[in-house]
Amino acid sequence: MRKRILTAMMAGVLACSMLYGCGSSQEPSENSGGSASEENAEQAAAQGDGYEFIFVCPIVGMEYWNMCSDGIEQADNELGTSTQIVGPTDASTFTTEIANYMEAAISSQPDAIMGYSGLEVMGPLIDKATELGIPYLAIDSDAPDSSRFAYIGTDPYNAGYQSGEGMAELTGGTAKVAVLCSSLSSEKEMEEVEAFKDAVADYDIEILAMEETNGDLATAVTKMEALVSTYPEMTAVLGTSAYDVQAAAKVKEERGLDDLVLVGYDDQEETLNYIRDGIIGGVVVQDPYTMGYEGVRLLKEYLDNGSVEQEVYDTGTIFVTIDNVDSYRD
Repeated sequence: MRKRILTAMMAGVLACSMLYGCGSSQEPSENSGGSASEENAEQAAAQGDGYEFIFVCPIVGMEYWNMCSDGIEQADNELGTSTQIVGPTDASTFTTEIANYMEAAISSQPDAIMGYSGLEVMGPLIDKATELGIPYLAIDSDAPDSSRFAYIGTDPYNAGYQSGEGMAELTGGTAKVAVLCSSLSSEKEMEEVEAFKDAVADYDIEILAMEETNGDLATAVTKMEALVSTYPEMTAVLGTSAYDVQAAAKVKEERGLDDLVLVGYDDQEETLNYIRDGIIGGVVVQDPYTMGYEGVRLLKEYLDNGSVEQEVYDTGTIFVTIDNVDSYRD
């Protein structure tokens, strides 16, 4: 069993990125004694062989990733594992900062690592972890050319195709579309955009422009405002991350662009409210809770058995509109 020892150099980097809302832990009181809860914790640790994992999260504290973290916490509680969650908290710089957190995770020598993997910088780092004997599971976005042992998350092509089908239905098959994406270097998002194009290929739907937002709401609002000014003929927007479609919705509402059709991703509560109000037409909803829960289970299974049953685990998607916004989780 590897013992995690964070280097002094990286301790400052990781300190503010610990999960569960960067909350503080509470020490047990001196009078607590040997309680049943302590015995349960010891039994759970024995069941999970005391495995220690690290999840390299792209944006700690973001609602989407909090749902993933909830799944991780539940799996840890059930399986007796322990997962440390680290990562940037600033969406505007996550594409560069995430490499530092991955390096730190490798240096701390956990039993295994899982992480967001669809950035070019991650492939060599995944291979580095594997070479050092640290198994790596890709989660939410894949790095199929790396040495990761498996991927769990949304199939990006299926999700992108579903967004295209939704756009075609909501626009009646005729639209001039601008795309807001968090990162042009995200293989997952680019595959989703290509699948979107495939889905609308037989319709009168044209893509006017694609803007990068770094997954930052303020940046996305600025880019959306520029698109509105530059392309007065624009009739629809596709946002490939949660904040992208929210930014489009804010600008649409503020400027009274009632006929602008918006399609995006993820079921943050603000997004769902925009759907209820008729501002966002529909979103492709992923399942980050299952990604987190099953991710921990797969790491344990791999360490226990030396392999897992599949290389790719698709957690599926649902297209949510005003017709099913209050029932899609039933």
